[in-house]
Amino acid sequence: MLIKSVNVGRPKLISNQYGQTLKTGIRKQPVQKAFLRRGGFDQDDVADLRNHGGEDRAACFYPFEHYAWWEEQTGKSLTIPAFGENLTVTNMLENDVCVGDIYQIGETIVQITQGRIPCITIDHSNRTKGMLKEIIRTGKSGFFAKVLKEGAIKPDFELILQERPNPGLSISILHQLFFHDRKNYEQIAYAISVPELANDMREKFQKLCP
Repeated sequence: MLIKSVNVGRPKLISNQYGQTLKTGIRKQPVQKAFLRRGGFDQDDVADLRNHGGEDRAACFYPFEHYAWWEEQTGKSLTIPAFGENLTVTNMLENDVCVGDIYQIGETIVQITQGRIPCITIDHSNRTKGMLKEIIRTGKSGFFAKVLKEGAIKPDFELILQERPNPGLSISILHQLFFHDRKNYEQIAYAISVPELANDMREKFQKLCP
């Protein structure tokens, strides 16, 4: 498991495929080094504070392996970080990463908190209709982590799994429950009970329960 790219950026105005403009932090740029604090990376921020950011979502990860699939589906060449991720990573697919996983990255230590809940900004930023729909359908969402120990992160740093307290709650399972299996109350109750789950995600699941 390796860091393919480290990406940061401040919110800016962008135009979508319809000629509309919106302010978003999705258009990040690769850098050779970035310091990750509990509130997120230096020189990085989000525009929508209600739905993005916060200590539970300090760093956004996206699997590099998905890029080839997306390029085949869209017929477009996608430049990292097309999905607005802070860390483009290898060998960390959603099915292989679990809520609560603790990873060491150099001197930094992070803990996975939830899968990404995508929004239409991904379509707008890439000027491609249907990407949001496909993320929801396929679960190629990426995921978030909080920071247990702050530190600098560079490309090619290795991610070393330290702990896996919840092997039964992968990011793929979480995605399936939230988007496609909303009446599986037994599994949803289990997800809610996992202490490492991001609070915002827990609240969303609680609203699904009768």
